[in-house]
Amino acid sequence: MSVELKHHPEEWFFLHNFDIDKVFSTIQRADYLILYYIKVAQEKHPGEKLYLADLAAAMGVRVTELSKGIEKLQDNGFVAWKTDREAGRTYVELSSKAVELMAEEQALLQRCYRRMRAELGDEELRRAAATMQRATAILKEEREKEFPAGQ
Repeated sequence: MSVELKHHPEEWFFLHNFDIDKVFSTIQRADYLILYYIKVAQEKHPGEKLYLADLAAAMGVRVTELSKGIEKLQDNGFVAWKTDREAGRTYVELSSKAVELMAEEQALLQRCYRRMRAELGDEELRRAAATMQRATAILKEEREKEFPAGQ
């Protein structure tokens, strides 16, 4: 199952251009990112099961990493983690609590995005996002030098 990531431009903008939790008022960015991928997949493929391995592949993470996040979201009542006994695979679904939370957050993101576009203009906003992405990449590279993977 392929997931079209720019399905919701406001969420895409904040999830991929600003690596900050302060944009979200009630949930951490990493948690919202997982919920976002699930939501988009369910909207594009209604009625289909979203298997954990497929979600991990779409997000570009390992299943073991994703399962920790899914477990946390399940503990908080945001997702249901189920087993498809026929397929022998696990899949996830958003809970009604997650749908409500995401609707509230999406409304905030839409307001922020509209205001930023109105006050900054599309070109300045695009440049600012590109600068933030470059700065985030630099920070990540320096962090990885300090704490290499596997140590």
